[in-house]
Amino acid sequence: MTLAYLVTEDKSDVDILNKLLPERYLTNTQLVVGGGKYSAQSLAGTILAVKSMPVALVIDADTDDESAIQEKSELVHQLLYQASPGIPFKVFTAVPELEAVFCYQQSVLERILNTSINELTWQVARQHPKAFLTKNLGQEPLFIERILSSLDDEMIQLLQQHPLIQELTEFLDSVVCSEVFA
Repeated sequence: MTLAYLVTEDKSDVDILNKLLPERYLTNTQLVVGGGKYSAQSLAGTILAVKSMPVALVIDADTDDESAIQEKSELVHQLLYQASPGIPFKVFTAVPELEAVFCYQQSVLERILNTSINELTWQVARQHPKAFLTKNLGQEPLFIERILSSLDDEMIQLLQQHPLIQELTEFLDSVVCSEVFA
């Protein structure tokens, strides 16, 4: 039974979240590909207005400029607020993009790459995760598939500590698990 929707920009984002989110959230949450940033925002608003179901919208910031990120998040929040008749929703902005979760912990990134990296390389990976992973693992969606298939339980648990994944699970906990146990 669907109790909430999680809307993302593209299929690779759904694949990443499907792998990293705990099963208890996935059972009652429908992950939906928005087909681009603006289409995802529009779809999230439509779900709120028409289906009256809680929505988590995950979008890429495409920048690390804090003021630009805050401005963009507030704008999207206002747009969704207008569509939401009191239904819970939250906008999650991946900085600079969702692939950053793979670069969150140096030890996990080294296991993904199957080689050790120095501090400078790790910093570059954190600033430009998609470009870094593409350069080292191949084009998307190939590198996403390679990463996801290589993750073991320990690596998944470490990646689940990423702040965006933590915030997302807290939101889903409040809208999905509270409904299941109500």
